[in-house]
Amino acid sequence: MKLVAPFGRAPFRGLFAGQVVSIAGDRFNYLALIALLSAHAARSGMNSAGLLALLAWAMLGPALVCSPWAGALVDRLPLVRVLVWTDLARAGVVALIPFAYHWSGSTAPVFALVALAFTLNCFFLPARSALPPHLVPPEALQSANALLVLGGVLATLVGTALGGPLVDRFGPSPALWLDALTYLVSALALATLLLQGVEARAAAHASAQVVRAPGFAQALARAFSEAAAGWGLLRSSVGARVPVIASVATWIAGGVLHVAGTAHVMRGSAHVSGLGILIAALAVGAAVGSAFTLARPRTSHVRTLALGLGGAGFGLVGFAVAKEAWAMALAAAWSGFFAAPVFFVSETAIQEAVPEGARARVFSARDFLARGAFLVTTAVAAPLVSSFGTGPPIAFAGLFLVGLGLASTLVRRARGN
Repeated sequence: MKLVAPFGRAPFRGLFAGQVVSIAGDRFNYLALIALLSAHAARSGMNSAGLLALLAWAMLGPALVCSPWAGALVDRLPLVRVLVWTDLARAGVVALIPFAYHWSGSTAPVFALVALAFTLNCFFLPARSALPPHLVPPEALQSANALLVLGGVLATLVGTALGGPLVDRFGPSPALWLDALTYLVSALALATLLLQGVEARAAAHASAQVVRAPGFAQALARAFSEAAAGWGLLRSSVGARVPVIASVATWIAGGVLHVAGTAHVMRGSAHVSGLGILIAALAVGAAVGSAFTLARPRTSHVRTLALGLGGAGFGLVGFAVAKEAWAMALAAAWSGFFAAPVFFVSETAIQEAVPEGARARVFSARDFLARGAFLVTTAVAAPLVSSFGTGPPIAFAGLFLVGLGLASTLVRRARGN
């Protein structure tokens, strides 16, 4: 009953429903973009690894520009309205991608629209991460974050199970249009929170103590000042810094998998069904791992994060040496089992360590660091794959997670905390 307790609150159900629908659509989106770029590379005689690296920059590059300051703006706004409006805008942007590609015959407008959609993500993601403490009591916070992760797992299973065959049968365009539709459904689900009176505006910024700056320059200076304060909080708070480090580590491994892992599974093909099966296996492992973690007595966040990083790293090493599809699926499920708790435990740790009114700033700082690490990793991984094949970079990423998990455990024991 502890796990499902947040479902007793209607606003949380609205957030959960919106996230499940939009994440399922995101699986369609990702598989469609992989297929579109792989087919374009095959027709043009190009290396698909290079296009995948460019896709990573289009997806995550906006975070390098926007995330350092976007959280400060989000902290001053009603969180639910930010989520609704960004979902509506993302629906329109994603729907344009097929038209832009067919009209131009070039990947340049595709990358531009993907970058615009992920610029909107820079405002959506910190708002979503800052919202759960407004919807559930403190004792239900970790369960709420775990349910959101499990909802993402369910959405991933549905999205990959349906998205792979759909893309292979009908092409990328229908999948992208379905993704746009899911953003509209998500916006409607999130709008129900407004009908229930949930604005989720930080009290510090809703009070009369806030002095409005008279001009744009002053407002911009204030936003950057508040963003700097958020970075200062991240530097000074161990409770926030440790889960951020764990999150960044998973994104480093993800950067390797985006380039080397995709090539490892697809092996030069433009068909994405096999990739969808691997993502589904990862999702099954994540669901089991999340349920297992929540069923155990609650332990320190650092211990849970260290175990998750180490276990996921061993799974990546197994994936690197796997040759058959069943072995890859088994390694993916193992990695998902250990990686999933890292996601919701790190969310909970940050929400508990950071006071209301500053959470979006810290989550934006985390997003900036994670996306930046991902992009650097993809830039390094592409030439490594060309030189050494797909296995060595994936194995190195796994050993990196194992080493970080072991180091975290040793430091925690040495400090007795």
